[in-house]
Amino acid sequence: MAEHKLFGTDGIRARFGEWPLTEEMIYCLGRAASIWLKKKSVKTKKLSVIIGKDTRASCNVIEQNLANGFKDEKIEVYSAGVIPTPGLAYMTNVQDVKLGAMISASHNPAEDNGIKFFSHNGFKLSEKEEIEIENIVSNLLKRPGALKSTQKRKHIKLKKIPPRCYIEHLKKSVSGLNLFGLKMVADCANGAVSAYAQKLFEGLGAKVDVFNNKPDGKNINYNCGSLHPEQMAVIAKRKKAVFGCSFDGDADRVMFCDEQGKIIDGDFLMALVAKYLQGKGTLSNNTVVGTSMTNFGLEKYLEKLDIKLVRADVGDKYVLKEMLKHKSNFGGEQSGHIIFLEYATTGDGMLTALQLLKIMKETGQKLSHLSKGLKKYPQLIKNVRVSQKKDFRKMPVVWERIKYAEKVLKDNGRLVMRYSGTECLARIMVEGMKKQQIKNIADYIAEAIQKEIGV
Repeated sequence: MAEHKLFGTDGIRARFGEWPLTEEMIYCLGRAASIWLKKKSVKTKKLSVIIGKDTRASCNVIEQNLANGFKDEKIEVYSAGVIPTPGLAYMTNVQDVKLGAMISASHNPAEDNGIKFFSHNGFKLSEKEEIEIENIVSNLLKRPGALKSTQKRKHIKLKKIPPRCYIEHLKKSVSGLNLFGLKMVADCANGAVSAYAQKLFEGLGAKVDVFNNKPDGKNINYNCGSLHPEQMAVIAKRKKAVFGCSFDGDADRVMFCDEQGKIIDGDFLMALVAKYLQGKGTLSNNTVVGTSMTNFGLEKYLEKLDIKLVRADVGDKYVLKEMLKHKSNFGGEQSGHIIFLEYATTGDGMLTALQLLKIMKETGQKLSHLSKGLKKYPQLIKNVRVSQKKDFRKMPVVWERIKYAEKVLKDNGRLVMRYSGTECLARIMVEGMKKQQIKNIADYIAEAIQKEIGV
């Protein structure tokens, strides 16, 4: 346990069947989370949790093992069924439960899965709280028979709590919005939003063409969804839609396209929403929170509006942390995690789509017009698959090339080096004025990383 960390950037994530997502470890995690919960809630007699999941084939097995762990520690367990991650976060907040457990690997392939926990207030657990659970897991593993063989575990029929309250909450966030006559498309990534998107948007009057909404356990995120927004853009243009949205597997992120088929990522969205909120006088503290990956062009754009950009580490929980610290009510990531703190405690793709549609309706402007103004710097992100996540400073050739690149870019660009929190990847992000220059820099650094720790 000392050599391995259970929790990453966004909960626990791995290929199902491999550590730490073996059935035994999932059961152990359920017990550990229960013990932690009981320590925090000594004055509460009845403790309960709610479990949500996306559409991966492994979700049901994980749910059963997790529920067995909770049950063996005398915790009442409810199920929200297949639901977007932000939906589970909302239900954890408004239902009479003390903890939410979401089974999902977000945008990852179907072979992967994960578990992330939400506190009773709908916020993801802090790193400190995750470490506390890790320590309990470590102690449990030292006890003989702690893992309990899978043969001895019961099949638990979980009590259902339908997610109607979440859907009603989404509608209330845009109270009075009428989308009658609006033609749109929605890519559901064969994920958690598949059973929700069409009903939600059509319920507000829109004419919706929904696709990639037939999950089979294996096709979640496969060549579709927010990682492949070009598919949405092509279909939107062909269908002559004025709006397109493309979700990821658990619908906590979303990408858009306008009526011309141009893709609108999180940076463009943050620019137009920040300007809108400032104009309404509702941009709290005149501050927007982005990440280290937020385009330099957005920073310059917001400067002209006298809006402060605060950069957080990558991951919507880190964005949220900085939002709370700087008393901001709006923030997000280039990848499409967008947080409207007035309505949500985490990134919410369907909520974000509704808020954008509300702005379009209120202003009477098409998305192509609303997204004008931001001039993004050329940006290149190069991923290198690695065998370990070694400190860049401890690899002399890699570090020398990083320092050289920073000198070349000076004040006309940025270099961000980081490891993925959910995959064995080194991410090289370069921004600059010249496309060829940033490509050369990325290749130059990637070559050194590949030689040192590549696979």
